[in-house]
Amino acid sequence: MPKRNPNPAQEPKLELEDFQDSSGVLKFEHLQRVPAWAYSVVGLLVLAVVVVVGFDVAYAGHIYPGVTADGVPVGGLTQSQAISRITSRVSTYSGGGLSITHGRSVVHVPLYGLSLKYNAQNAAQLAVSFGRQGSLANQLHQKIRALFDRPTNYADYSYLDSSLTSYILQMDGDVDTPVADATLSFDGSNATANPAINGKRLDLGLLTQMLNDRLASTSSAPVVAPVYEMAPAVSTSAVQDSIGQISSYISSPVTLSYMQQTSTISQKTILSWIQVTAQPTPPFLQSLNLHDLYPPVTGASLSLNQNAVESFVANLAGQIDQNPLDATLSMQNGQLSVVSPSQSGLSLDQNGAVNGIMVALTEAGANRNINLNLSSTSAPVTQTNLASLGITTLLSSGQTYFPGSPYGRLVNVRTGAARYNNLLISPGEEFDFGAQLGVVDAATGYVPELVIEGNHEDFQYGGGLCQVCTTAFRAALAAGLPIDERENHSFAISYYQWPYDAPGVDATIFYPQVDLKFTNNTGHYILIQTVMTGDHLTFNFYGTKVESGVIRGPYFITGSNNATQASHTVFYRDVENDAGKVTSTDAFNSYYEPSTDFPIEGTVN
Repeated sequence: MPKRNPNPAQEPKLELEDFQDSSGVLKFEHLQRVPAWAYSVVGLLVLAVVVVVGFDVAYAGHIYPGVTADGVPVGGLTQSQAISRITSRVSTYSGGGLSITHGRSVVHVPLYGLSLKYNAQNAAQLAVSFGRQGSLANQLHQKIRALFDRPTNYADYSYLDSSLTSYILQMDGDVDTPVADATLSFDGSNATANPAINGKRLDLGLLTQMLNDRLASTSSAPVVAPVYEMAPAVSTSAVQDSIGQISSYISSPVTLSYMQQTSTISQKTILSWIQVTAQPTPPFLQSLNLHDLYPPVTGASLSLNQNAVESFVANLAGQIDQNPLDATLSMQNGQLSVVSPSQSGLSLDQNGAVNGIMVALTEAGANRNINLNLSSTSAPVTQTNLASLGITTLLSSGQTYFPGSPYGRLVNVRTGAARYNNLLISPGEEFDFGAQLGVVDAATGYVPELVIEGNHEDFQYGGGLCQVCTTAFRAALAAGLPIDERENHSFAISYYQWPYDAPGVDATIFYPQVDLKFTNNTGHYILIQTVMTGDHLTFNFYGTKVESGVIRGPYFITGSNNATQASHTVFYRDVENDAGKVTSTDAFNSYYEPSTDFPIEGTVN
């Protein structure tokens, strides 16, 4: 036997001539130069062919051994035999159930409730195709598996995901335990540690996979729920080791003094301001320290939560602070008088209070007194600056007359009008009728009466307040004030027509969707006074007369005074200066629908 070259890369290359004599006849003795590994490859190829051919012959028309379908052993069966056996198995299995367990918790899953379905024909077809499809290498691999009886399962089934999910979530509810860090509490005069709690969570993805494995193999074996634990970031021992750090914080209560009053911040409250956090461990990629791959249990870091202190001070300011109140004024016989004096406002220096508390908490001792700083704010309108307000004369009057109004409507009009009596509008202020009106309910003195809501009329608290709104609108028109927002009623109503020959000089209110707004552009304060006598309401505006408004109309564009028909009216407001010259003209259009389109629904309760 010739020796092999120890270096295969240097072995001489064999050519066809090496196997021929001088006459071209093959010399078989030269075959001894063929490498040994070539014989091994040829042998394996021959073995592979034998296995493939042998299996094809031995299992012609039958499924190879080791194959299961839907959990049913079908090796050696024909496709029809496999279908019959699978059908029998899944029919029995689908009527049973599975169970998910964790400790004492057990969740039963009835399979009929999942709408579980198996396709025996497809599963059998897949079993038949094992070792018979794909590349030669793939077929050989599968047949070798069959030769050594390695199990292979095919499954074709379906179910309602939502049904199975409900059972999984039921177990999740039994297992789920929130993780809780160790915290601090106050016991007598000492801080104590409240133990940390390890959390538990259900591995939803793995449980779903395990249940699917049971269904695929038609197995009824119980499924032990996969559960993992979550460790708290701050352990009990870490908090216990850090308790000594807070002795200065809770050494004694803190006393706040202001306006000859005192308020005490208890040690329990102070303790609630101390935040306990885990000391961070540097990530491995940052520190490149191997110890950070498996960091030890972290310690606890204690600090004062300034946000909690700021929240405490803000709440205290809500109890101390007072907005300044203007003096209440009244115009009587052309003379401006004070009905009630003004009140100065108070404001707590919140930043100073927070800083004082933070400093006091870092100083241990029995004397922890903080004097809070309060600032006083004067009201814009006081009994001493009446002359500067410019309230000297009657600017305008707005009037409405509403005979035949029911008692409840009169109550609402009187109650609403009182909200605007002696009201001041500062220079440049936009008057918002709805915002000033406030809450409308039984507690504020209103009763149910008819209002227009959407496409009908109904009884609600405050029905009739549009009479007040319309009267204020007419006073603003007569004073020449800019009208920023106004809407007419959905249909023409007789209460708002006097003293005109047509509807149109009205304004409705359904706050906040519908509102009336106008601006005081006189450069001085305006004082509103309201007077209601019987079924007659007046809004008087007092101030410094700069302009006035004169109404022309309203005129019908379409329709007539028949409220059961749609109509469109317009009126013009000429704004005149002190010399009587018209400086601008505004047009106000009103579009009314037929009153019959708004039936009355409901009754007075």
